[in-house]
Amino acid sequence: MATKSSSRASRLQKAAKTNSKRIHVTSRESGWAVKREGNKKASRLYSTQKSAISEARNLVKSGKASKVIIHDSKGKIRK
Repeated sequence: MATKSSSRASRLQKAAKTNSKRIHVTSRESGWAVKREGNKKASRLYSTQKSAISEARNLVKSGKASKVIIHDSKGKIRK
């Protein structure tokens, strides 16, 4: 059975090979990160989830991203 970290690394490698323009808003210790799918590092950190979501949606409006995926503070995708 694969560990969580190796399975996550595998998913990141697959996503990095695609032309995905999805943007994830994820929780960090120092705030909220806006991160393009497949990247290891966040594009930018924000102090609130609201401001991170706003910036991610602006990226979609400007055509630099296709979809925003918002995670809760525990890392699960919000519906």
